[in-house]
Amino acid sequence: MLAYLHVKNIALIEELDIDFNEGLNILTGETGAGKSIILGSIHYVLGAKIKKDFIRTGAKEAFVECVFDIRRLGPEKQEIHRILKENGVADDDESIIMNRKTAQNGRSVFRVNGEVVRQEVIRRLAAYLIDIHSQHEHQSLLSSKKQLQMLDRYIGEELLSIQGQFSDAYKLHRHLLDSINEDLYDDEKRRREIAFLEFEIDEIVKAELTLGEDEENQKIFDRLSHRNKIITVLSNMEGTFYDQPDFSSIVSKYIGELNRVLAYDEELSNFIESLVQVEDILNIIHHDLSNYLDDEESYEEELHNAEERLNTINSLKLKYGDTIEDILTYKNKKEEELARLVHFEENLLKTKKRLKELEEEMKIFAGKLTAIRKKGALKLGANITKALKALNLEHAEFGISVEALDNYTPSGRDHIVFMISTNKGEQKKPLSDVASGGELSRVMLAIKSILSSVDGVDTLVFDEIDSGISGITAQKVAERMKTLSKERQLICITHLPQIAAMSDCHFLIHKETMSDFTVTMMKELNHEESVQELARMLSGAKTTEITVANAIEMKAHATKM
Repeated sequence: MLAYLHVKNIALIEELDIDFNEGLNILTGETGAGKSIILGSIHYVLGAKIKKDFIRTGAKEAFVECVFDIRRLGPEKQEIHRILKENGVADDDESIIMNRKTAQNGRSVFRVNGEVVRQEVIRRLAAYLIDIHSQHEHQSLLSSKKQLQMLDRYIGEELLSIQGQFSDAYKLHRHLLDSINEDLYDDEKRRREIAFLEFEIDEIVKAELTLGEDEENQKIFDRLSHRNKIITVLSNMEGTFYDQPDFSSIVSKYIGELNRVLAYDEELSNFIESLVQVEDILNIIHHDLSNYLDDEESYEEELHNAEERLNTINSLKLKYGDTIEDILTYKNKKEEELARLVHFEENLLKTKKRLKELEEEMKIFAGKLTAIRKKGALKLGANITKALKALNLEHAEFGISVEALDNYTPSGRDHIVFMISTNKGEQKKPLSDVASGGELSRVMLAIKSILSSVDGVDTLVFDEIDSGISGITAQKVAERMKTLSKERQLICITHLPQIAAMSDCHFLIHKETMSDFTVTMMKELNHEESVQELARMLSGAKTTEITVANAIEMKAHATKM
């Protein structure tokens, strides 16, 4: 559930800290007080686009942070852990902390558990944590594509395996079809392409590349191209050791003198051995120095060979890849393309045969998808009908039409249409043709309440779910939301006292005018304050004893639910 929300420098909000609770969290307040800013802040931290005036006037940056308690999630928790691990984010089995910071220049930084992540990571995680319903989603409900997604979500596991098999066949079919279209050009163009591929492949083959040789030749080139500096150092060393006789003669002199006094103290042999080793080392160094300094001819040839090889390799890198491995991979790919073009007619026949096989597979899988969806559509339609009747649409009949398309799509070949009849005796018609704003709100609530039981999302957010309803309908919607909140956390912005009365936690949003600016504030109400807010919502103006009494009665009724 969404346990905590911190908002700073968003629109009229200077800084707010909100601790949400389990059950039904209600947000109320006068029109224009800033209720939509709270919802907008949640949208913002989850990756939504923002307008230029979203950041509070005079502020350098906006910041929002959400803390989700994930302890009571089911299988969704494993998916969350997998996403965190994939992106190198520290894992916590109890909570997830998300935040977003946006500067005045529009640049945003997203973080999860303190780690900077891509916006896409936030959105993937949010899909398992929170489901936000706003006025805009009323319209998305009318989209056939959205309706198909809802039906498939409801069906769940039974559909996944067949959908995966169909998807694999569909993608391969599209790929092969594209490859045929690429190949079906004139013979002259194909011959030019073959000649060009043969030239590229031949150039790489002749180079006889081996992995790592570019690095090895670069080391040789670096060493030999700086040979003059090396020779200077070694020549100076040779002059110091051998052109000045004092150094070596001193070693020889003391070896002789120590030998003459060795008879008086055998321990002097240790010094003699050390000096002999020094003399041997000096001789070895002198020998190696002489060979190195005399190897002029070999040096010139080796430098030339390394330079030529590097030029060849670097020339190929400019054309075919940044590394030798890339170049060889490029060659292999071009060899495959060449083989396909050389054996064009033979491959074309094989591809056409494979396309027919895939079309048959797609037909079978799509048929299975249709059968599963029709079965699921009957069940979902019956459940939505039942839910709508509980929401004061007593004569509503909801159905889902599953019709075949003339062509395949990535989802199969099914066209889904939500159908509804709201009056007794009327035939069901597409939802987009008959539903009013209030009916659409109830349809959405009915669908959300059913889908929430199968997709495991722990937090549902509703903005203006009360659009177009009042009276007994409002009471029915309130009761449905109260029932739903016993299984899920609900956060709801509302203008209706019937819904507000059902709150487990009631927040009041209001504006305060300071000396030179206005801010949006938010306060959690106790029982008495909640009653007063309900009375205000009932009266629309000054509260009276009657409206307060009504508010008390409404709260008492809610506690019995």
